[in-house]
Amino acid sequence: MRRKPIWFGIFLSGIALVSGLPAFATSFVINPNFTSNFNANFGTNAAAAQAAWISAANVFTTNFSENITVNIKVDAVAGTSVFGQSLSFLVGDTYTGLYNNVVADAKTPDDFTAIGPGGSVTAADPTGGAGNWFVTRAEAKGLGIIPSDTSNDGTTTFGAGNPFTFSGSVASGTYDFQGVAAHEISEVLGRIGLGGGTVGTVANSYSLLDLFSYSGAGRVLGNGGGSGKQGSFSIDNGTTLLKQYNDQASNGLDYRDWAGGTNDSFNQFAGPGVTNPVSDVDLREMDVIGYNRVVTPEPSTGILLISGFVAGGYLRRRRKS
Repeated sequence: MRRKPIWFGIFLSGIALVSGLPAFATSFVINPNFTSNFNANFGTNAAAAQAAWISAANVFTTNFSENITVNIKVDAVAGTSVFGQSLSFLVGDTYTGLYNNVVADAKTPDDFTAIGPGGSVTAADPTGGAGNWFVTRAEAKGLGIIPSDTSNDGTTTFGAGNPFTFSGSVASGTYDFQGVAAHEISEVLGRIGLGGGTVGTVANSYSLLDLFSYSGAGRVLGNGGGSGKQGSFSIDNGTTLLKQYNDQASNGLDYRDWAGGTNDSFNQFAGPGVTNPVSDVDLREMDVIGYNRVVTPEPSTGILLISGFVAGGYLRRRRKS
């Protein structure tokens, strides 16, 4: 199993409390910038890899309704030293500023549960004012903290030497590239945990997603201290635990990947020969961290969509050798 360490950029900005994005606008754009290295390293597979990445991005743009453009550099390296990794530029905010923007941006049922009585996003800073709070640059756009613009919001990078399937059924011994790409894109969009760690030189740092980590009634901003003690995703202050997070104390890697179980694009680990979709709980998680989910009137077609995800170990957010 290949593992990926944490790697992300820091972008500290002044706090622009810009709220009021149009409810359920239909112009959410994820704009890829495929580098020459991406094309050169994937070679004859470059077109297929580009199409797979775009299909992964479309899962988010069709399921969410932001009136923003997110710009992502899409890179590749030769060989297998990297499986998939992401770099996210971060925007710092006070807890009060972040809370106010989350409240102003609330539009969906899960949003209102999260900010309501008994919700996971509380008016009081759970660190008692000791924490430093960050969102990714893309997430800051979704929350109205900064305006949409043409600047780069982050990077996803892939090891072109890994055996990938780019479309259709995932062949034995290969990994679902669409799922890997969805995993990394979601991290640029804000699906990262900081867990009280150090961002650059800023200690005691937390992400918005860290607010949604619970072990029963107790919030677990970091990992929880060992096997079986990691948090689970909850929007209602721990009353309902929707899916367990990775045990970062035991496994290392990312705080806010899923621990495993059902094949899922957001898992910390996955094996070859399987499709890993973006699941309903994945979409619910993205919804409450700044992306308003589109509610369709059709109950019959599945909500999610994408296949893909992450290799047996390659996993998520910032993976690099």
